Amino acid sequence: MATTLGGVALAEPAFGDEGFELEAVDIGNIHQLASGAIGYDYVDTRWRATLRWQRITAAEVATIKARYIIKTAQALVGPDGTTFTGFVLPNSWRQSYVEDGSATARYNCEMQVEESA
Repeated sequence: MATTLGGVALAEPAFGDEGFELEAVDIGNIHQLASGAIGYDYVDTRWRATLRWQRITAAEVATIKARYIIKTAQALVGPDGTTFTGFVLPNSWRQSYVEDGSATARYNCEMQVEESA
């Protein structure tokens, strides 16, 4: 299945469990009560997806970066069909240059998207 963000097709994340991770993020607060008991104010659970790409081209990086800089809600469709509307997490972009011996520049990249309320 094609991976999209905001309706734009992205390069497929890395193969295996390293390319697409989905985690539940509980929203709430844990605090100690006057009695010594622990209280937990649970508000919600949201999904957070981590997408990682390996050895992608500069053009593919540009497409992904264009979606990363948009800080409004976007629909995410993961490679496994997972779908939710969320925001790209600030400061989640990671990029590194990879020398693979060819004349084409390659990059490893990563970003996270968290479900909106």
